[in-house]
Amino acid sequence: MSYLFPITQEERREDLERALGVPVRLRYGRSGSQPVVARGPTATELAREPRLEGGRVLVLHESFADADPLVWDDLAKWLRSGRRARKACHRLDAWLDRLRADSGSSPPEPGHPGDHHKLPELSARMIAAHLEGEFEDRQMPVITWATRKRSTARRGLRLGSYDSSQDLVRIHPVLDQEAVPEWVVAFVVYHELLHALVPSKRVGRKLIHHGAEFREREQAHPDFARATEWETRHLQRLIRSARTGKPMRRSLFA
Repeated sequence: MSYLFPITQEERREDLERALGVPVRLRYGRSGSQPVVARGPTATELAREPRLEGGRVLVLHESFADADPLVWDDLAKWLRSGRRARKACHRLDAWLDRLRADSGSSPPEPGHPGDHHKLPELSARMIAAHLEGEFEDRQMPVITWATRKRSTARRGLRLGSYDSSQDLVRIHPVLDQEAVPEWVVAFVVYHELLHALVPSKRVGRKLIHHGAEFREREQAHPDFARATEWETRHLQRLIRSARTGKPMRRSLFA
């Protein structure tokens, strides 16, 4: 299971097709100067995929693959209505500006250790137990809580991320509360560190974030099943807590 969004790339493509009313093909690239390219299909693409007749090919920066669902909603509005979708355009522009700023900045130092879960100690225990010796030949990524701010997500929540350009793991601060078991936080850290150890691979034109090796190692973790079940069961409460800033009630998790 991915500790990002419970939305697959195929579902994203289908959402875009419904929003735009035309067939869509999604591709990912690494261009910082052109993070969004929308064009018609080439003759070669049509020969390979006739359903694209009258459709669009979207080439997006690879960061879109893990972006908040609302970023995708704004992208669809912009593709459908252009600059007439003013609010969506402003939000999308702001997100792209942050993307460019993050890609050009140096790796930050670890921030506040946490109010309830002390991330440095928790991460050290998890690494000693499950990733011992894995980082002997490379630098350990920086592991930190993400900036604490109100979320606008409604359908999904990004609990953790790994930025390969900065060798940086960020954990969503909504997990830093008493109602969230320590082993859930530790497993999210484990999942993101696996991204550092098992990098994404490009197969043809598709970028694979969770390939066979990644899935095998993730599922080998002894807390995989219960952490997956816990996140699925409590995702909506996590989303609500992230949106309101109010902690989840401990009694709900007994």
